[in-house]
Amino acid sequence: MTSGAEAVARALREEGVERLFLFPGGTIAPTLNAWIDGGGAFVVARHEQGAGYAALAAGRLTGRPGVAMVTSGPGVTNLLTVIGDAWYDSTPLVAIAGQVSTADLRGRPDVRQRGFQEVPTASLVAGIAKACLRPMQPDEAAPALREAFALARAGRPGPVLVDLPMDVQRGELSRPALAPRARAPAPPREPSEPDFAALLELLERSRRPLLLAGQGVLQSGAMEPLRGLAERLAAPVVTSLLGVGALPADHPLHFGYVGHTGCGWANRALVACDLLLVLGARLDVRQTGTRTEAFVPNGSLVRVDLDEAELRQPRVEAALSIRADAGAVLRRLLAEEHDPPKAERESWLAALARWRREMPLDDFPPGAGCHPAELLRRVDRLTRGEELVVATGVGHHQQWAARHLSFAAPRRVLLTSGGHGAMGYDLPSAVGAAFARPGARVLCVVGDGSFQVNMQELGTIAEHRLPVKILVLDNRRLAMVSQFQNLAFGRDPSTGRRPAFDFAGFARLYGFPAFSLAGEGDPVEETLVRFLAAEGPALLHARVDPACDISPMLLSGQTLDAMWRWNA
Repeated sequence: MTSGAEAVARALREEGVERLFLFPGGTIAPTLNAWIDGGGAFVVARHEQGAGYAALAAGRLTGRPGVAMVTSGPGVTNLLTVIGDAWYDSTPLVAIAGQVSTADLRGRPDVRQRGFQEVPTASLVAGIAKACLRPMQPDEAAPALREAFALARAGRPGPVLVDLPMDVQRGELSRPALAPRARAPAPPREPSEPDFAALLELLERSRRPLLLAGQGVLQSGAMEPLRGLAERLAAPVVTSLLGVGALPADHPLHFGYVGHTGCGWANRALVACDLLLVLGARLDVRQTGTRTEAFVPNGSLVRVDLDEAELRQPRVEAALSIRADAGAVLRRLLAEEHDPPKAERESWLAALARWRREMPLDDFPPGAGCHPAELLRRVDRLTRGEELVVATGVGHHQQWAARHLSFAAPRRVLLTSGGHGAMGYDLPSAVGAAFARPGARVLCVVGDGSFQVNMQELGTIAEHRLPVKILVLDNRRLAMVSQFQNLAFGRDPSTGRRPAFDFAGFARLYGFPAFSLAGEGDPVEETLVRFLAAEGPALLHARVDPACDISPMLLSGQTLDAMWRWNA
């Protein structure tokens, strides 16, 4: 007979899972052993968060749910940050967790714990997962797993957790497992005819249109339709942070990303446009700023989104809200005839080009240490033309990477934590990227603070000799919060002036080639070339001038066309 664990392992293979990212433990051992006995590949991370973020990166890059496997208790609680990240950034993820036997599950809410390492998994993930499925019989285990994959992919993607009690894994099925029925993927949701007609009328009347591409464009694989429509309309394109790469950075209609740390000229375009078409972006506070009444004050706002709740409860009221797949709308628009007013479009594009010249990014002068913007621009030149995956943490380095490296999905992709803003996303995501895209260069750009959150995953990279290149921009600050504290309160006692560490020396303990840059005449170009050309993994510790802040930045109470600048 077949056990519940064997049925789950078989269902994973039928779903096309190539590799599990995991941290082992007793209550998940039956399923893990069944997977391994069937020849399944696996990667043991150094922490559950490392396993989860590696699976998350695989999901972002392939569009299929990555799979993270953990044990009960601390295994589940250590994975919560990753599940939250998948939820807020709409990333498909299937998490499989062990659980105590059904007889040991606490039966009443006033009983704190029955079984060792028992936690109320369903309650813990209720607000940050699409579902938590707990089969109570061995026969229910494989169907629950298949349902998890279907839910993770359906509509707006997200995380689903399967909670597997020990006796469900160990018990035998009462009848032979049925072969799964093939599920045809749901077609992309099309716009309604009245909504589409209203959109066409707004586009026809617009003289200064602006397209804002979010991650929904990337997830629907609609990069080419976006490019085609932008060229047909002669309309500029901006993106959200998670939409970076939807239009190639070197395309003449690409004008950067918007929001809190976006490009000043892109934010100014939001204020000046007479029509903003938002495609698959949430328009949260980091995109709109706090002054929502001043968001697109001179034009009409049109939103296209799959999530009805986002449209029903917006931060900013829209003239037209269309519940549909961003790619479906773009393809429909591209099939229509468009005759944009040539002179007015040229004037509009010329204005954006002028604002871009007048509002440079991170134009602080050289100081004591490496200039981060210049360093990343050099990295970009040296990797131009390569297939590239960049994984970042959260902080100043994240924004510098988004601003000064060039992206063009799907060949050049940025992986970062958007809505959850989780430090430590960086190194384990690079692990997942190295497995998911073995032919691409994987570059982990990370700050000294974010790096130390999940630095233990250097061990995973060393074990598998993954050719990840790690660029540590070390400014001895928790700089994003430090900048906020200085601007808001005039001091940063908990986040500024952090201890200095020899990150290159630490990497050498793991057997990596390691390099250092401190500015002051160091051979930057030569060091970068050697770092990028190193065989296997390598780390470059670049000491960045601590005085370098993110500039410009949108502060609370500011309008999008009046961002704070360090030299203003």
